[in-house]
Amino acid sequence: MPSAPAHVLKFKRLCQGTSVGGLSCSGHLLKPIRKEEKVIEVISAPDNVAAFRVAGTVTAEDYDKVIPAIEEKLSEHEEIGILADLTDLEDMTGDALRRDLQYGLSKLGEFHRFQRAAVVSEKQWIKAATEMTGALFPQIEARVFPAGEKNQALEWVAGVQ
Repeated sequence: MPSAPAHVLKFKRLCQGTSVGGLSCSGHLLKPIRKEEKVIEVISAPDNVAAFRVAGTVTAEDYDKVIPAIEEKLSEHEEIGILADLTDLEDMTGDALRRDLQYGLSKLGEFHRFQRAAVVSEKQWIKAATEMTGALFPQIEARVFPAGEKNQALEWVAGVQ
């Protein structure tokens, strides 16, 4: 496996389990991460919930599966919940982040329809991002559940009225 450039190795204070720009942290040393295929899977959930399992590295093309699934739920229900199992998420490309933000911004006037968001993850940076989302958009009730509580997360997010 190729080693990271010297300027990247300077960044030694990253949390274990995080990844940035195709590099993941192992202790205090960055190393290139392996790219995975088929990273987003629509999973079974109550009718008012759009639920996804994410593994590996997310690309912009992966949103071709996510966005239609969310739009379908919105066409059928006034209010929905979102569940994202990010237990096996490794990384996200810049284009994927841009696509995520574009879709989110396109829904600003409809955020009241997204009542609850449940995230399943053990990663600290995902917990922090979810808490920040909850603070920025108080109309969306967002919670993080540990990997062992996937069923509780699904029950909670399905509690949308």
